[in-house]
Amino acid sequence: MRKNKMMTKNLAKYLVAGVACILGVCGCGRVIDSPDQPDTGEIEGADWRTWGIIDAYGTLTADGTDTDVCVCLFADRAELYYDEESQSLYTTVEFPEKLSDEEYKKLSMEISDYTGDGNSDIAFIVGEEDSVTRRFAYIYDQGDFVYDAASAFNFADGDVAVDESGAEEGSAQVDFGGTYVDPTVGRCTIEINMERDESYSIFVSWSSGAATSSNWAITGATYGETGNELVYSDAIFYSRTYDEEGNYVDEDIYDNGSGRFYMTEGGMLGWESDNSDVDGIDGQTLFERLEQ
Repeated sequence: MRKNKMMTKNLAKYLVAGVACILGVCGCGRVIDSPDQPDTGEIEGADWRTWGIIDAYGTLTADGTDTDVCVCLFADRAELYYDEESQSLYTTVEFPEKLSDEEYKKLSMEISDYTGDGNSDIAFIVGEEDSVTRRFAYIYDQGDFVYDAASAFNFADGDVAVDESGAEEGSAQVDFGGTYVDPTVGRCTIEINMERDESYSIFVSWSSGAATSSNWAITGATYGETGNELVYSDAIFYSRTYDEEGNYVDEDIYDNGSGRFYMTEGGMLGWESDNSDVDGIDGQTLFERLEQ
């Protein structure tokens, strides 16, 4: 199961900000034009990483090669530079539309192999971990990062958010019923249905390729201490493999697994497994509910 690495605007940005303001630097190596400070472009002979405002660092894997990069985020694009003394552009990723000032303040970038092909893909996230309002991804394809329109979602324009912070036992309960998908590449589908006794049945299928999938079957999820979480202790986890004729074989991995599903302030479904050392579900992926 994949584990995502979140890259946020880090402390380095603010450490260099004081120097940048003195030098008139904004963005990655850009100097503000003014009568007293002409646009000189860069400080000659200096390591640009000491005076350019870098939002994050990371490593991209592409076609078997690892490349360390510095990431500079803007409202309409991301510029990725080689993590080297001399400023050299690796690639530029153009956003589908320009972000608002408020969205830009909450913008971060994530690197992970979403497709399982061994190459790094990247996603841009607006918001915090439990209150994501917007997300869109780019999939690596033959030397380029291609915008994945199917991965994009936006909860910033009036979608109802559920507050997870203060609900007490017996308070209004969230209706979890529906179909959810991982918004990045849609390889995981979660079906949640309420049963007559107000418990929920849950089935999860997470594809790892054309012929294999990981599956969870839960029949007795119930509301926990808050009205916006479902806890379970009867999960059956198994792997399914298909042959060329469409026949399949299941391999049982564990039963009586436990954990919880919860609704975030941004209206996303979170999932935390108590068996993450086996199934890899560590709460890092949030899921979007499809319209019913």
